[in-house]
Amino acid sequence: MNNTMFISRSLIFYPGFFEDNCQELSDQIIIPSYYLNRLIDDFEDGEKLYLNMTNTNTNKNILVAIGSPHSFDRNTIFAPQWILDLIDCTGCCESVITLTKADMSEVPVATKIIIKPLDPIAFELDTLACFEKAFMNLHSIKEGITLNVPVPQLGKGYTMLAYIEKVEPAAISQIAEGEVNVEFINEFKEVTPTAPIIIPTAPLESSTGHMIPDSITNPIVLPSSPVNEVSTEVSAEERRKIVRDSWIKRYQNNAAPL
Repeated sequence: MNNTMFISRSLIFYPGFFEDNCQELSDQIIIPSYYLNRLIDDFEDGEKLYLNMTNTNTNKNILVAIGSPHSFDRNTIFAPQWILDLIDCTGCCESVITLTKADMSEVPVATKIIIKPLDPIAFELDTLACFEKAFMNLHSIKEGITLNVPVPQLGKGYTMLAYIEKVEPAAISQIAEGEVNVEFINEFKEVTPTAPIIIPTAPLESSTGHMIPDSITNPIVLPSSPVNEVSTEVSAEERRKIVRDSWIKRYQNNAAPL
């Protein structure tokens, strides 16, 4: 199938989307319905719908999953802002975007992820629980990037930055059904807790028989761990500014090429 060119927009501009809908960390994009109907023919029955999304101005690309289709504008795709940032499509981006079917035969399933939280608050909470919820809506993971992870325990809108230090067995791997070992590097203390995340459910299957990655509705099973109490009166803006000033440049600039 020939490449089809689009203009991308952040999900915050998608009709019917509100701030609450955009809080989750997701790698799903919303594409025009006519394009999804054409795209289905390129996939085998039971095959998961992954695409390579490329900014033709910068040649940067990112692996994404297909969410729901839309019928508002046949030339526009909607994507989470953090996905657009990774391909240098920020602000009012007019870059031409192409979508192509991803060859998943060379993208293994992740077995281990090493994460470096850039906010000390991560180690005052149940760290595993924070990332358990974050990974529920991710279908692939790439080392060398910085994620903005929601922390619902500290109230609406609070997020913390986390650098993906290492992904095994490959720098880009799928997050799929099965067990993934997660290790946290704590540079604020000399502790590196390690525990498995078990993903018990597969992506939902569409009526056509194709596997459409979607939000995983069943919880990820994690070993229990103690939760230290933390005050919910922490100023989100204050903490976010302090952490970003001291960490984000260091790790964002070291991100691996896409």
